[in-house]
Order: sequence, then C-alpha cells, then structure tokens
Amino acid sequence: MVVLARKRSMRWQRGKILAIVTREDGRLKYKVGFDEKGKSLVSGHHVALDTTPKLEQLYVGARVVVKCQDNMFRFRPGVLAELPSRRNRLRFMVFLDCHMPLYVGLPSLHLVWRPLDNVLDDIPNSPHRSFMTRYLKDWPSPLLTHYKAGQSLNVELNGAKQRCEVQVVDCSLMQLLFQDNQHKEWIHRGSMRLEHMARFLGIEGVEEQGDSH
Repeated sequence: MVVLARKRSMRWQRGKILAIVTREDGRLKYKVGFDEKGKSLVSGHHVALDTTPKLEQLYVGARVVVKCQDNMFRFRPGVLAELPSRRNRLRFMVFLDCHMPLYVGLPSLHLVWRPLDNVLDDIPNSPHRSFMTRYLKDWPSPLLTHYKAGQSLNVELNGAKQRCEVQVVDCSLMQLLFQDNQHKEWIHRGSMRLEHMARFLGIEGVEEQGDSH
C-alpha cells in the first residue's frame, strides 16, 4: 500500500507499508519503506493517504499533509483552516505546523489516515499550537487585522520586532516585506506575530514563533 509517512517533524515522504507491527500494549505501528531510501516505524497518525480526498471528507480542523511547492516528492503536515468559498476565491487554507499559512487546491491535500482525537496533540507545545487552539475555538469568526497594501507595521521575526510593509493582501493572508533584509513572507492576518494582534490579546512580548514562519 502506497502512503505518505512522517520521516521528520516537518518532512513527510511517499513510501510503502512493508509490515504492520502490534506492540505489547495493542497499538499498531506501520513499517514504511520510503521511495527516496530509508525505513521508519510510525503510528497511524503519522501516515497519510496517497490519494486526493473527497470534498465531503474535509472540514476545518482536519489533519492533512500538503505537497511542497518546491519539491514534489516531499510533504508537510498541517491543519485545514478554511474551506473553499467565494470569500477566499474557492481555495483551501492550511496552517503548516511551522505556523506558515498557505492557500492550496484540492490536489495538493492528503488526509492523515488515523488522526489523533485532538489533532493539535500532534503539534509540538509551542506558540503555534496555542494559536491554533484559539483559531479553531473562534472559527468561523477568527480574529483578523485589517491592513492595506503600502501600510507599515511591526511584526515579530526571529524573536524581535521588525518594521515591514504590506505588499499584497490576499483574503485572510498578506505578504510582507521586511525593511531590514528585504525578506518576504506570507502571514495570516490574525497571527500573534503582528504587533497589533499581540497588543489586542494582551500578549505583547511573547514570541509567536521561533523559526519566523
């Protein structure tokens, strides 16, 4: 059976289930041989189906993996955050476990085979997990800031506030250009990395994400 399986925390790859192992406590583990060499013994929540899901199988909060845009053989885990609608131009939005948000089409999504009862338990204890807990609680009306292209604001990057300018606003996301190093990235308009949002929530000074995504 061809599947996608976790090789590292932010790196899933295609492979085949070679064997099913039953542990002493009754839990099942899956021995996966990866196409790009290597083997791993993983749990059911670290295996995803190598098929395109049906629309009726998808919901906000679903555990998914997404095909990397720069490497078609690698995938990243995340949580489905928006379903297609006219407000987001009929796209799915996913928060990757590194806090990076992105809009994708249905062919880029793969459902995790046997997700945990609380999918957020599979995300390391971090500001991103706290953010996702609040996001899913607030859904379908998550908090969003409102900016326009050309506006300047302060955003956390690598643990420090930095000045940046809004380049593009795309539905729930906006692309920022950091003035110091000309770094560009997409960020969610409700991210706690935004100084305005951090102040609103009373958490100014708390780092949103150590790796800057």
